[in-house]
Amino acid sequence: MSFVHGLLAAAVLVANPTFFAGPAHAGQSVTYRVTHTVGSQQTPNVSTLVITWTSATQLFARLSGSAPNAAVAVMRSNGGPLSIASPNPNDQTASSVATLLDQLNFPGQLAGYLDGSDHTQMSLSVQPPAPATTASPAAQQSPPPPVTVPVDISLVKSSLSATLIAEGNTNQNASSHSDRGGRGGNMGGGWHGGSMGGWRSGGSGRSQNGSANKSPAVEIAVEAIFDQYGSLEHATYRETFTSTSSGGKQTVEHTITIDRVK
Repeated sequence: MSFVHGLLAAAVLVANPTFFAGPAHAGQSVTYRVTHTVGSQQTPNVSTLVITWTSATQLFARLSGSAPNAAVAVMRSNGGPLSIASPNPNDQTASSVATLLDQLNFPGQLAGYLDGSDHTQMSLSVQPPAPATTASPAAQQSPPPPVTVPVDISLVKSSLSATLIAEGNTNQNASSHSDRGGRGGNMGGGWHGGSMGGWRSGGSGRSQNGSANKSPAVEIAVEAIFDQYGSLEHATYRETFTSTSSGGKQTVEHTITIDRVK
């Protein structure tokens, strides 16, 4: 999910989440592979995180391939989101784990907005990447201001799994969203590069010369699958940014794919 310069920050939930990342029970360990793709890059960034629930109150996370003593203590808030128990900004490994946890938490946080229903509408504040140009680094532009994206969220459940679908774009009419409760989230830090935290965007994707003269159009698509216990099995998050300038259109696509591999 690095994925984006500060991908989605943690969303604020209105109810205790039912869906989450990581083990469902004490004594279990799960491994997630997180793949980040920016634009048309040929080699995606791949990270693998192991999360272990050792006892009733202790959980640990470590990057795959690292020594067991490199595991970082994590905690689960309200039965859902995982976070570093003792954040240390000077610890690069802990910072990497924290970014991955943000990305793993995101699908469950979206599900939390459903508040027990199978459909809802809300909005996300997304930070677009800076437009790519052929100018010198000193002339690179600052990222555009955050863009509010109306999003429809639906959940389909069976006895063995649940599938969450979330879609939105800035061309939607946001009035119905605010009329139906005005829920909103600032997903910054977890999934944006936009929003997808972890990667650094700007300069990737298909582009033409010229600077953006208005906020880009933004499309969001999320699909997540949870098992019968509510634990995340798979998720795909895609952000597409299209900006128009005197030089033409510039499109950048950011994608994070999460797979539970064991």
